[in-house]
Amino acid sequence: MQWDEAVDLLVVGSGAAGLSAAIRAHDLGCEVLIVEASERYGGSTAISGGVVWIPDNPQLPGKGISDSREDALSYLAHITAGEVSTERLAAYVDGSRRVLAYLHEKTHLRLDALEQYCDYYAEFPGAKPGGRSMEPQPFDASQLGEHFGLLRDPHRQSQVLGKFGISARQAHGFVVANWTTRFRLAACMLGYALRWFKRRRFHRDTRLFAGNALIGRLRLSLLERGVPLWLESPATKLIIEDGRVLGAEIVAAGATRRVRARKGVLLAAGGFERSQAMRDQHMRPGTSIDWNAGNPHNLGAGIEMGVAAGGTLELMDEAWWTPVTRVPKSDQAWVLVVEKSLPGAIMVNASGRRFTNEAAPYLDVARAMFDGGAVPDCHLVFDATFRASYPVGPVPPGYAVPDARLPRRLRDRFLIRADTLDELAEKCGVSRQALHQTVTRFNAMARDGIDADFGRGENLSDRYYADPRVTPNPCLRAIETRPYYAIRVYPGDLGTKGGLVTDVSARVLDSDGRPIPGLYAAGNTSASVMGRSYPGAGGTIGPALTFGFLAAEAAAGDAPCQD
Repeated sequence: MQWDEAVDLLVVGSGAAGLSAAIRAHDLGCEVLIVEASERYGGSTAISGGVVWIPDNPQLPGKGISDSREDALSYLAHITAGEVSTERLAAYVDGSRRVLAYLHEKTHLRLDALEQYCDYYAEFPGAKPGGRSMEPQPFDASQLGEHFGLLRDPHRQSQVLGKFGISARQAHGFVVANWTTRFRLAACMLGYALRWFKRRRFHRDTRLFAGNALIGRLRLSLLERGVPLWLESPATKLIIEDGRVLGAEIVAAGATRRVRARKGVLLAAGGFERSQAMRDQHMRPGTSIDWNAGNPHNLGAGIEMGVAAGGTLELMDEAWWTPVTRVPKSDQAWVLVVEKSLPGAIMVNASGRRFTNEAAPYLDVARAMFDGGAVPDCHLVFDATFRASYPVGPVPPGYAVPDARLPRRLRDRFLIRADTLDELAEKCGVSRQALHQTVTRFNAMARDGIDADFGRGENLSDRYYADPRVTPNPCLRAIETRPYYAIRVYPGDLGTKGGLVTDVSARVLDSDGRPIPGLYAAGNTSASVMGRSYPGAGGTIGPALTFGFLAAEAAAGDAPCQD
């Protein structure tokens, strides 16, 4: 068989899973090649918040939080409800801690535990009030030199005023405005101004946060190792002989190149969130690529190649669901994580009724939209007090930017504004009577501080993005100040959950549960170890880093690397 290139491990995809695998494989003595289908590296991870969920991590004792392997496994067993094997959950719990230690010691990656960011189901056995979610430290991207310009841009939603990023810790503090937060924001703006010379050189801010910082740190570590990364080089076909994956065909520089992978191929090319055809085939009716907030290049190619090689699929009807909104003149959906939890706003369905606890984990809220008659007609309804106090999608709080100063595309084409609830109901296309009844009942419950319908504000995770100044329930405030507002909401997602079935070492399994020699999968190309649930912030990237790393170790052990 004729080959154009030969390496030990071929990594398809340049997100967290792929880069983690490439680092570990290189350090085990393997020759590695990363191929990326698009013109930028970083995948969905670069667009994301960059948070990594790692239970029982070594920073927890210093934060005053007690954790253990047993607590982590108990929590994961509860949220996955028996749909994920104990062995695979244990592989994640044990592996993630080891991967964290290795990457901190051997690479530029540095993660800080967020002690106030609780698990999403903090009432479940084994859950923790914070600390398992960890965010990357800020990164000076000028260290990447010419490779910085090839890093996928962050989601515009993560950029303050569309110009610079902030950490998850800062974002949590900035939700409720006071003099302290305004001073800190001013300091961030001053820092941005002082980076003028670097910004001029690289054409965007060089101080990176979130997913951009995570990918930037991993990429720098790979550059120092001399690991090549081919951009605009999609893998189109796995090459198989006698049941073993030997390599893949890669389209690079306009030509098809056959790349031999002596150790195997790792499929880490993301999910299928931007393939409407695959959505229609596998998911419930009513989902749309237009409501995805992830990587526009994730078309399911890695999953399809794995299936062609004999791999099996699970969880193909699932996604990392979240409510989103659409912003005029923006090609990315805008995730609504914060707004839905703040006091003084409710979500109503096509009938003008509430249908869920808006402050619940975003996965559950989006699911409730499907089940509660809110697809595709759902609105977030709020009043002038809410508008003045908090950001709403791309709209800054009114105290900073009143309606008259908003760009027309936001003022006239995004915000729905009315002087009365009747007028708002008419503009939203819902029943006037129903909306009146819904708001009246909600206001009464808000004054009492008890959401008798859905229990909003009763859980610790509900209150993470609440306003402590509001009493008696920081998640509830009456909607009663004119004018009234609404925005349209859709059941979107951060990416898909379903993919190739793998074992505890990320080997792809066939229909008989046997590993396909030479084939591995991690990240959203594989069926999620979190099953149908979401443990906490970082429940996507944590497994991606971990199982990419474990895949590299498995590949190195399954056959010796070249000297």
